[in-house]
Amino acid sequence: MKRIKFLSAMVLFAGLTIMAGNALAQRGQGRGTGMMNNPDRTPRMAMGQCIMDLNPEQQEEINTLRANHLKEVTPLRNELNEKRARLQTLKSADTYDLDAINKTIDEMSAVRAKIQKKGAAQRAEVSKLLTDEQRAVFNSRKAGKRSGRGSRGQGMMGRGGRGYSKW
Repeated sequence: MKRIKFLSAMVLFAGLTIMAGNALAQRGQGRGTGMMNNPDRTPRMAMGQCIMDLNPEQQEEINTLRANHLKEVTPLRNELNEKRARLQTLKSADTYDLDAINKTIDEMSAVRAKIQKKGAAQRAEVSKLLTDEQRAVFNSRKAGKRSGRGSRGQGMMGRGGRGYSKW
């Protein structure tokens, strides 16, 4: 009888441990990160918000620059996504057309270069609006990184977010 109680207690303990581990493994739980824990639902590290002590005029100009940048870059990102889908289609076709794949890869590289150049130009424009102290904070941040998550800089997480590589 004692053995059955002991085994039952061990099974119950193991089950609770597994459930607790799953609960703690949920993305963003209890860390105060993410947009759900942000009352105004805005990205915390958007351009301009990572710079300390902006006056209202600076904030307004930075917001305008950011909006203009997004208007310019969004079509390029859409084009890049289309080329990414085209590349996937070419790679999964019955016949492997290496010339078409290489051409699509080259086109994707050209679009990425345009996006990066526009991002560098926007950072330069924002930098011109800042004081020396603000510029030091701004330059200490990595360009293009609004938060710890995103499609860039994830390491092994890849695009799936579940530990799989992007292959």
